[in-house]
Amino acid sequence: MEPVRLDLPADLGIGQVNAYLFTQPEVVLVDAGIKTDACWEALVDGLALHGIAPADIARVVITHTHVDHYGLAGRLVAESDATVWVSELGAPWLSAAEALWHERLVYYRDDFLRHLGLPADVVAVTLHGLELLATRIDPVPAERIVPFHLDGVLQMGGQAWQVIHTPGHASMQTVFYQPEARRLLSADMLLAVTPTPVVEQPPPGAGGRVPALPVFVRSLDVVEALDVATVYPGHGRPFTDHRRVIARQRERITQRREECLGYVRAGLARVPELLDAMYAHQPPATRLAGLWMLIGYLDLLSEAGLVRQEVIDDVWNYRAT
Repeated sequence: MEPVRLDLPADLGIGQVNAYLFTQPEVVLVDAGIKTDACWEALVDGLALHGIAPADIARVVITHTHVDHYGLAGRLVAESDATVWVSELGAPWLSAAEALWHERLVYYRDDFLRHLGLPADVVAVTLHGLELLATRIDPVPAERIVPFHLDGVLQMGGQAWQVIHTPGHASMQTVFYQPEARRLLSADMLLAVTPTPVVEQPPPGAGGRVPALPVFVRSLDVVEALDVATVYPGHGRPFTDHRRVIARQRERITQRREECLGYVRAGLARVPELLDAMYAHQPPATRLAGLWMLIGYLDLLSEAGLVRQEVIDDVWNYRAT
């Protein structure tokens, strides 16, 4: 069967978020919205349109553990016998979210944000925003979590869907591909606009932060190679011609990367001044939203050997090579 799109309010300045419903042979919900009253009411109403109540859900499948995609999983489990299926990389974010969010906040406060040279009030606002995000989820009891492999197969809607690991927007993100029907549940890997490469704390044992945008670009290669007729994205309406969307995103990323290189070559060395230049078309109060993409462009330039990062007075500076 074709997945049924449920349009839910996200309340994060991003408009809405999708969940997808399979009604047969058992009720499966892919992604679970964010923990707000408005999102819960919209989810309940959307299910009711298909004669389903939360208690009828057998499985909740999570594409990636960002709060707008799994925030209501804990409540759904509390109101049903459902199990929550998530990749083995994402499972800890369901059962130990409080500890992992604390680690992320410490990393942002003591490492990542400290090196950007941002004003103290901007850092404080960013950290406060992260603290609020951490409240938009409920934990899922460990015994209700079913981890799946990054290269596994899930049964949904009477069909076998291939699990494909697509890091970049999120290190644990998975998409689901049904080859016979040529359908792709793309989560936030493939949207009508380029997803944000979210900065994460380094995994245990890693030497440092994993650059997200270069990883995302490589995941685009994986998705582009698939034979897809219809994409069911994590945000926005389903669409066709996924290779055209990918080509447009590659073109935009390349264009903005070159703009960033031009500013570095012109002598802009620190993140705050690069942010103001790259996002001069936005009011100063909203330019911080472009921070993650800017870091991504700098990561791409560093990977290509076009810029180098130096630390001066504990702040990252970028120089053209």
